[in-house]
Amino acid sequence: MKHWPRKEGREPTQAQRLFRRMVREWLWVSLILLPLTALLSLNHGLTLSNLLYDNLRRLSPLPVDPRILIVTIDDYSLQQLGQWPWSRTLHADLLDRLSDAKAKGVLFDVIFSEPDKLPDNDLRLAHAACRAGNVFVPLLREGVARYGQPLGEIEPVAPLSRCAKGIGHINAEADADGIVRSVYLREGPERNPRSQLAWLLYETTTDGLATLPGSPLSLTVQGWQRTNGIRIPFISANAGFPSVPYVSVLRGEVPPELLRDRLILIGSTAPGLGDRYVTPQSASIGTTPGIEIQANILNGLLQQRSIVVLADGWAVGLSTAIVALLLALLLFRPRRALWLTLVCMVMALLASALLLRAGWWWSPTASLLGMLLGYLIWNWRRLSAVLAYFGWELARLDSEPKVFPERRRTSSPAGDVLQGQIVALEQAMSRTRDTRRFIADGLEYLPVATLISDPGGRILLANRNARGLFASDLVGEDLLQRLSEIGYPGLFEQGSPALSTLETSEFRDTQGRSLRLDLAPLLPAEGGTAIGWLLSLTDLSLERDAEEQRAVLLRFLSHDLRAPHSAILALLDVQHYQGTGDTQLLNQIELQVRKALGLTEAFVQLAKAESEAYQFEPSMFAMLVLDAFDQAMSIAQLKQIELLHDLDEEAEGMVLADQSLLTRALFNLLENAIKYSPAGSHVSVRVSCAQGWLTCEITDQGKGIAAEELPELFSQYRRFASSQGSEGLGLGLSMVKAVVDRHGGRIFCESAIGQGTTFSVQLPLLEE
Repeated sequence: MKHWPRKEGREPTQAQRLFRRMVREWLWVSLILLPLTALLSLNHGLTLSNLLYDNLRRLSPLPVDPRILIVTIDDYSLQQLGQWPWSRTLHADLLDRLSDAKAKGVLFDVIFSEPDKLPDNDLRLAHAACRAGNVFVPLLREGVARYGQPLGEIEPVAPLSRCAKGIGHINAEADADGIVRSVYLREGPERNPRSQLAWLLYETTTDGLATLPGSPLSLTVQGWQRTNGIRIPFISANAGFPSVPYVSVLRGEVPPELLRDRLILIGSTAPGLGDRYVTPQSASIGTTPGIEIQANILNGLLQQRSIVVLADGWAVGLSTAIVALLLALLLFRPRRALWLTLVCMVMALLASALLLRAGWWWSPTASLLGMLLGYLIWNWRRLSAVLAYFGWELARLDSEPKVFPERRRTSSPAGDVLQGQIVALEQAMSRTRDTRRFIADGLEYLPVATLISDPGGRILLANRNARGLFASDLVGEDLLQRLSEIGYPGLFEQGSPALSTLETSEFRDTQGRSLRLDLAPLLPAEGGTAIGWLLSLTDLSLERDAEEQRAVLLRFLSHDLRAPHSAILALLDVQHYQGTGDTQLLNQIELQVRKALGLTEAFVQLAKAESEAYQFEPSMFAMLVLDAFDQAMSIAQLKQIELLHDLDEEAEGMVLADQSLLTRALFNLLENAIKYSPAGSHVSVRVSCAQGWLTCEITDQGKGIAAEELPELFSQYRRFASSQGSEGLGLGLSMVKAVVDRHGGRIFCESAIGQGTTFSVQLPLLEE
């Protein structure tokens, strides 16, 4: 199996460089985006945060605790008892009713900061409160601080303050959008902060063992300290707290059983009377009375479901963790960017909803904004990288050599990069289609059967000669199977072969045609694993028939034509021996016969040298030189020419050779050197090896060859002026050149008139 080398240390591609640059930019974006997310998570007043809180809160409203009952100062009570404010004796009578019914606690959301016109009425109310022992009354925070003084408190009238079980605040905090969502359970002057009124009432149910929820960190403005902030856990807008009119309780119309062990909240619900607030429920039920604000606070405390804002550290960590998770996922799974972003957003909303249900508020706004920004920046940078890569690839494609003239281009619009890239891409696609058509047409009209397959052997393209050879359309078929069907040997004998195992070879198909198979891998521009295979089948039937005819002719020349010549020479020898006949005539006949026999021998040797029937085998070149020496020695002795050789250890190089033909070529060179050298001279042979090549130099001391004759020295049937006076046919050097070429070698000639000639034969050494 052939193994194609892999390129080690390959330079990164443009796409890889763009991706690495985008990763570096993404790291910088993360270093900016994560701190920005942390900063946004510390801002609790974002409009989107409040909107998310309101909608998530509706998903898990609190049920109403059955211990809560509101005594409402409503329109009906005002009609029955007259214009507000009522006499404080009425409030005292109401407290007596509640005390007799054994109510658990009473929260009065009515301001008693100014004395009544009749002081006895204040004493009457205070006495009722003392008798009940579980009455909680509110105090007021000053609206404007006095010059140089902190904000102060306005307490109830003195008799009531002494008899009330607790005095607390009823302040509610509005957010930046003017909607009340939270309260501080403890606030007031720094020296003496007081609890929220609903908390004081809640403590009656816990024997004072409850711990204030919310963060103990204080916030002080104008000397007013606030701690333990919580979000109000509003009940469903469709539920409502159980309530009875003020006048019905006062007149005894409400059964005592309904009031027993209840936490009673007394406050105004009539329009235009008392404080009213805009809350998250105002969109469906209008403004919310202050007494219901207290009821919602108390309801959350009783069920231990007060909503506490998550500590800043946890909020920052959770927000940045989700955004960091998305940023990492976007980097490693870019194809699913939209879905990953949506999933992470849903995760953030789900986490916020679950925490809210557990009594913790974490705003997902910062993480949602961070993820949205991350997604937008990610797509922007990816689009920028894609445009840059397209521009680079299009520019590289445009700079490549053109195979054929291009059609006229559409001018790119100025200023719009994207539109320019689209136009350039359109032009590149048009050029690609033209190139594909050009290649398809060129493949179609190739003179040999040519096929292109994918790496697995499925045929993708086949020209008309291939379709004619296989008598099929071929596209989509298995290449190896079709080769096996037409008679390619050795397929499927030892399991399923691979295309890479096929080698250039010649075979006869089922129809008797001689086909040569050539296979080459199709590699991508950057190199690497083959992406397809190019296979050609050349029909050599005519060539093989011609070779058979040449072989028949060679047999005829070497046997049938030489036999009568040899017989004539034998008869002439007999005549010479007997001494009969015309001696001069017989000598002329012998000369002409020997010329014809030499011509036949030279032609046979040239035909063999140019044929395909070479039998290569590893050979020691020095042995071939010595064989040629032995054959030429008798000729040299007749002319008294000395043959010299320089065969040192380096000459013992191995070559891949057809021994008989290469020895014959060396003999021809020695014979020529002897033929054209004067008597008494010498012919030398020197062999050397260097840089993978073996060089054999044959030097004589003959007349030399003119420089203008050297270019045509190896042509057939050429006789030159330097060879006048010597017999020859002009085929010997042609045979030598053919043999050297078939051995993958080179032959050179250096000569000068009167200085002799040197023939240099270079052959590739056989690697061990």
